[in-house]
Amino acid sequence: MKLAVIALGGNSLIHPKERGTSEKQIERVNKTVSYLKPVIKKFSLVLTHGSGPHVGNLLLQQKISKKLLPEMPLDTLDSMVQGQLGYWIQQTVENVLHKNAVTIITRVLVDKKDKAFKHPTKPIGQKSWKKIVASPKPIEILDIKEIETLIKKNFIVVACGGGGIPVIEKSGKYVGIEAVIDKDYATQKLASQLKAEMIIFLTDVDYVYHNYGKSNQKPLRRLNVNEAIKYIRENQFKEGSMKPKIEASVEFLKKGGKKVLITSPEKLNLALKGKVGTAIE
Repeated sequence: MKLAVIALGGNSLIHPKERGTSEKQIERVNKTVSYLKPVIKKFSLVLTHGSGPHVGNLLLQQKISKKLLPEMPLDTLDSMVQGQLGYWIQQTVENVLHKNAVTIITRVLVDKKDKAFKHPTKPIGQKSWKKIVASPKPIEILDIKEIETLIKKNFIVVACGGGGIPVIEKSGKYVGIEAVIDKDYATQKLASQLKAEMIIFLTDVDYVYHNYGKSNQKPLRRLNVNEAIKYIRENQFKEGSMKPKIEASVEFLKKGGKKVLITSPEKLNLALKGKVGTAIE
């Protein structure tokens, strides 16, 4: 079967207005994963997901309890959240989709000289408390061979959770570094290395929009690479929201990918039929 990489984002895992109890988040994961039923009939799947609110919450918990317990570095928090969310998604895939699933705690190589370390831009946490951290671009998914092996054995693989754990090369070894990688860029890098047919970005809107949020906004149903680049240059897409998805889409298609689909989880079935969503080819 052909391979699709699906990025779970938006309100798929946690809603900004909710407290984020485990019960409520698992309920959201169950609902989101249930929308993947039409895809598993056509594609082998690798799932990625965001984790900005979760890493921020864990960081806040550590700040509050630092007099009692030692604080862990951000790359370690990234790994902890990968395990937490991967567990929920993996269990839901098996319970709801009745497919074998496995979570890979994924390391992603970044450049220690990336300008992001001098100019942090990535907000993590909820609305009431956020911290701005470095968000370097991914260079390579280090655990790609393990992921490929599991795909060949017909597992649905959960990988690059939260963008993966950022590591750098130092004295011939891999060393973790405090940062958070954007999950959209990591999804593209993963999909390209796996030679996937398609990326599906599931977010909190049904379409990518031209003039989003304005009185004259309109849905963009079909885009080619040149049109996507043109809209990026016109600053049509918001940093940290739709822009990374469009930039990642362009890079994926340039490197041999066939199609990118952007829509909400609820409309995925219709989007696969070409009735809803934004297709970039």
